[in-house]
Amino acid sequence: MEEESENVMDQIWDRTLELFIKIHDCPDNPEHFDSLVHWLNENPAHLKAFNELGQIWISTGIALAREIGQPLSDLERDESPLMMH
Repeated sequence: MEEESENVMDQIWDRTLELFIKIHDCPDNPEHFDSLVHWLNENPAHLKAFNELGQIWISTGIALAREIGQPLSDLERDESPLMMH
């Protein structure tokens, strides 16, 4: 039973990453956004995984900025929204 639950979560994370990468790589493709919205509305676990991935993305960006010594205010001013990089 626990293994089955882990498999489901693995599938959710795989799909979360797939959709995130599609939108990241092709932000002007409305089909990717439509797929994401439809998928997020299917199950609260989908939204939870996507939000967790967003937090990881933000945390990674902050850590990288600190590592290279770039002020976070510069990142906010000079960069596109997170999904558009």
